[in-house]
Amino acid sequence: MYQYLYFTTFSTYLITILFIILIIIIIEQLYKKPTTYSDLPEPPSPKSLPIIGHLHLLGGYEVPYQAFTNLAKKYGNIIKLKLGNVNSVVINGQENIREVLVTKGHHFDSRPNFERYQQLFGGDKQNSLAFCDWSETQRVRREMLKTYTFPRACSNKFSALEDIISHETSQLVTRLANSPRETKNEILYSCANIFSKHFCSKSFAIDHPAFACMIENFDEIFYEVNQGYAADFLPFLLPLHYTRLGKMSELAHDIRNFLIDEVIEGRYDNYVDEEPCDYVESLIQHVKNEESACISWENALFALEDIIGGHSAVGNFLMKLLAYLVTRSEVQTEIQREIDACAGSERRPISISDRGSMPYTEAAILEAIRLIASPIVPRAANQETSINGYRIPKGTLVFLNNYDLSMSEKLWEEPDAFKPERFIVNNHIIKPEHFLPFGGGRRSCMGFKMVQMISFGVVSGLLQNFSIMPVDNECYKIPIGSLALPKSTFQFKFVSR
Repeated sequence: MYQYLYFTTFSTYLITILFIILIIIIIEQLYKKPTTYSDLPEPPSPKSLPIIGHLHLLGGYEVPYQAFTNLAKKYGNIIKLKLGNVNSVVINGQENIREVLVTKGHHFDSRPNFERYQQLFGGDKQNSLAFCDWSETQRVRREMLKTYTFPRACSNKFSALEDIISHETSQLVTRLANSPRETKNEILYSCANIFSKHFCSKSFAIDHPAFACMIENFDEIFYEVNQGYAADFLPFLLPLHYTRLGKMSELAHDIRNFLIDEVIEGRYDNYVDEEPCDYVESLIQHVKNEESACISWENALFALEDIIGGHSAVGNFLMKLLAYLVTRSEVQTEIQREIDACAGSERRPISISDRGSMPYTEAAILEAIRLIASPIVPRAANQETSINGYRIPKGTLVFLNNYDLSMSEKLWEEPDAFKPERFIVNNHIIKPEHFLPFGGGRRSCMGFKMVQMISFGVVSGLLQNFSIMPVDNECYKIPIGSLALPKSTFQFKFVSR
């Protein structure tokens, strides 16, 4: 009995002591001075030069991101750079990039303050969907777009988009079979009409001069936005680009006039508050709703210009995809085998509903996206923060080395080869975790589904009707690190099957 009382008393003391220790630990944690970011080390950095900083290290490469990959071999995956007067960090490695995009995405949802971007968007980068900082206005604009850029399968909007893509692809096939203009012009026209019909309920004839001018203007601005200039980091060089920027402003003004006169027409003044039928009416409804409006009509017009201008990205990508296919007849043959099996003996036209049954075609599109390695739009830290234990001051420009994720020999077998089968496992599309061509988190690309759906519809339609052959003396070397192509670019022969 005494032994029992001894153990009972001992247990009581032990529990009491443990309880007191627990209380002390909790109190210490509550009152413990938090570790500040200033206590963290800065990322390693190469030796810089006066005025230009580390800009000289980016020379001699096809794209700067190749320099970032080589710098990582010496300095590690997170590198501090001074590019002119801009404090920057380069982020390499999947885990680090995901930390920026997702885990701490709310710390890195601002964009660079390049003066060129300010001037390209009416003097204020916040007018742009892609180059603005995160805000309530941006959140609302993205929410409004989701219905149109991510239509649910079997929904009315998906069916409508499917019909639009099928119709425009059929028209494209007819034009290419009958003495076409330059291929890029034909494809840009089709993409522009798909965007215009889907988002604005308007389509235009191929001989509509103002529509043709709008397409040309958008393509020129798209090419300009995709160029990198030393003046972005050395502002005293900006006057060298004033003439070019002035021309871009004129092109943007002409685009605005076309959209108001030919697309919106009197819809803003005549709008009756009811269920919007398209993106234009969604914008009008939101602007006119005084209780919920956080964007002005001017903001709405910039948003409309941005989303319609997305056709240039899709059209330029399709031209690069065709350039990959034209020199790889075996890939064309495999896509055509898949098309013929899906279309059946009646040779019905392929549509975007067939994507699930045509994994190789889907994989060919993904492989082209991987090889182009278009960079993720740089971020900027909106607060003092850290990445993988390194201090990142507020305002730091953040480059995410997507090129390395797309082209690393550690992540891909034969990364320079065009091998769609790398995305197929058991006849299904499987995208590796390190495949991040459209970014991630709340600043991910809003148009990536449109890219994939339109590319599938157009390429399937072309290869169902043609084999794509090279033109004599045409070079099909594909620029990497950007979607943009010059106005006059690849030519192809479309040989009827």
